[in-house]
Amino acid sequence: LLFLIAKSMQFYALGFIALFFAAILSATLGLHVTASIGGGDVPVVITVLNSYSGWALCAEGFMLDSALLTIVGALIGSSGAILTHIMCVAMNRDIVHVILGGYGSVAKSPSAMSLEHGEHTEIDLDAAATMLKEAFSVVIVPGYGL
Repeated sequence: LLFLIAKSMQFYALGFIALFFAAILSATLGLHVTASIGGGDVPVVITVLNSYSGWALCAEGFMLDSALLTIVGALIGSSGAILTHIMCVAMNRDIVHVILGGYGSVAKSPSAMSLEHGEHTEIDLDAAATMLKEAFSVVIVPGYGL
């Protein structure tokens, strides 16, 4: 009896070690895939990850032979994929370029970056109010806050 208990404890320990390494591998892969993505592509990547979670739930439903998990996972996965496609079309970006982000792009030199920017001028609150008051027209353009 002690032999059977010790043997079952070894299987639990082996399972825990496998779970630990799978978690580390998943975290490393997730960090590697999403590290180069930034700016306006982040909402699209969030919908892609949402879609992935739905497909994972669908696969879990197949493994557990649960029709409910399979159907709900397929709904979440497909709705995430459809939303991702709609967002990519609206941004006029290809999904491959969104997922790869800045992968393979060459970083700009500091001198090239300084040529792209204008001159920075600081003003105080009174000067800003005066400029707005004396302006012929002011256009407020709503954006994404990026």
